[in-house]
Amino acid sequence: MDISIYKSGITALVIILICTPILIYVSKKKGFYALVNHRSSHDVSIPNTGGIILCIAVLTSLVLFSDYPNQEDFSLLISAFAVLLITGIIDDFNPIPVAYKFLGQFIPAIAIVSMINKQELVIPFIHDIIQLPYIFNYLFWILFIVITINAFNLIDGIDGLAIGLGIIGSLFYFLKFIIIMDANLTVFSISLSGGLLGLFFFNISSKMKIFLGDTGSLMIGGLLVFFALKFISLSENTPINNSFFLVLGSIFIPLADIIRVSFVRLLNGKSPFQADNKHIHHIILDLLKGNHLYTTGILITSQIGVMILFQLYANIGLTMYLLIIILTFLVYSGVAYWLNRQRNYIID
Repeated sequence: MDISIYKSGITALVIILICTPILIYVSKKKGFYALVNHRSSHDVSIPNTGGIILCIAVLTSLVLFSDYPNQEDFSLLISAFAVLLITGIIDDFNPIPVAYKFLGQFIPAIAIVSMINKQELVIPFIHDIIQLPYIFNYLFWILFIVITINAFNLIDGIDGLAIGLGIIGSLFYFLKFIIIMDANLTVFSISLSGGLLGLFFFNISSKMKIFLGDTGSLMIGGLLVFFALKFISLSENTPINNSFFLVLGSIFIPLADIIRVSFVRLLNGKSPFQADNKHIHHIILDLLKGNHLYTTGILITSQIGVMILFQLYANIGLTMYLLIIILTFLVYSGVAYWLNRQRNYIID
């Protein structure tokens, strides 16, 4: 394998390790903090500018060690993630209405979908049964991208969790892109892994702590779902149902959590966009008396377990794909329900 692939990951890691302490210092001087409120899992003001340095680290490695900048869709890719970056920065420092935040996600989603071959943009599990007009295929993937981006944004509530899930997801695609032999995407994914690994240590630190902010969590979700669509598109000899099944496994915990929480809110007569402390990390955190690392460890281990499960059953039929997805989600939701009851019992 080309040594430059490893250099890209190391470069992103080194940029994070060198520049993050400087960014923390500047952020404290300028007052760039995450606000403390009733939903916060922290009780002191922490700089929330980690996503900015992550973007710089990943982009620098990508430019230095790949020829992605010479590809036709690079400008569109940069434009898409620039919109996400701007949306995140604005929301970090001056929270914006939900409608504007969604607009800042739909625009990149449309751009990402436009980069994918039209023939690959079909709805998994359905296209074998019925052929729908292409507009429905586009809408499905745009919604899938937006939901995934939001899933990572919402699960970024405790130390190390979103970053840890991002590391696991980016390493998954790194291995897949090696098999596919796409050098540019291999560099891209390992650069994200390296950058996130560096940020992980600062995110869990007690003395030099920094948060991703919306900038970082939106970027992680956006990049992972971009990798997902590229993986599906480039897996020419693999049925799309198979590829999509693996994609769901790689981001299962964030996706399952946003679906479960939205459903619970609707059942309680609330808006699915109304913030609360019903996310799985809030529940486990309360049960573990505020231990962030144990909570993060449990959820990352669960994510790895789901990825292994989906990988083991990656070559079965459509009916079994659906059965495994549904059963895994029901088990996840059942465990979350039981844990929440235990939490309510302790609180009461």
